[in-house]
This record gives sequence, C-alpha cells and structure tokens, in this order.
Amino acid sequence: MHHFRQFLAGESSLNSEPPTGKRPARYPFLATIRATDLASGTQLNGITTDLSEGGCCVLTREPFSHGTGILLEITKNGISFVTRATVACSLKAQGMGLAFLDVPPDQMPILAGWLKAVVPTIRRDASEEQPDN
Repeated sequence: MHHFRQFLAGESSLNSEPPTGKRPARYPFLATIRATDLASGTQLNGITTDLSEGGCCVLTREPFSHGTGILLEITKNGISFVTRATVACSLKAQGMGLAFLDVPPDQMPILAGWLKAVVPTIRRDASEEQPDN
C-alpha cells in the first residue's frame, strides 16, 4: 500500500521511462472507468483518482499488469472520454497508473474541458489588483 500512496502522491512517475524533466501536472479527478485489455478482451471497472494530459491513476481491485495495452473509457456526468492507453504502473489489488496513447482528435476537447475544470485557479487579493486608468 505504501508504494501506491507514493504513486498517488506523485512520488512515482506515470511513465515507465526515466524522468526527462517536467511531466504533466496531475489533478484530483473522480470518474468511473472501463478498461478493456486489447489482447484478451478482458474488461475491468474502476475509479480515477487523478487526471493529467498524459494519463490517470485508477483504483481497481484487479488491475492489469504493467505494459498491458488497453482501450480506456472514462465517464463523468454522462460524458465519456475514450482512448488507447498502456499500464505504466500496476499494484496488485490496489490500482494502476495509465498513460494515454494517441488520443483521438475528437476526444481532446473532452480531456481539455475536464482539465480546465479541475486546474486550480489563482485568485489575486483585491489589494494587489491595480485599477484600470
């Protein structure tokens, strides 16, 4: 469980490759998922815990193994985002980190909209704002 907590806290990269610098920021995001193993057709359900432009973290009792190629469907408020992904991190009976692959152009606005809704906004203190002259 400790490793999964590190993963959720962002202490472990979604990518299986060595870090090459800055990775996409991840934001808390709760939605249901259905993942289908592209090789076997096996399906599983889960819940996202976070989302970024490059992937997401999913809680599920029976995660697929590292490297599994999947078709991923994330659904929130009746809107679904569908893309291919690969399992970048898998922890038995806990969950998995997924990296999106070749997100279809028609799906990008859905992902962008969700991210826009969850990205923290920076609010200026009223005393810092300068009146327009």
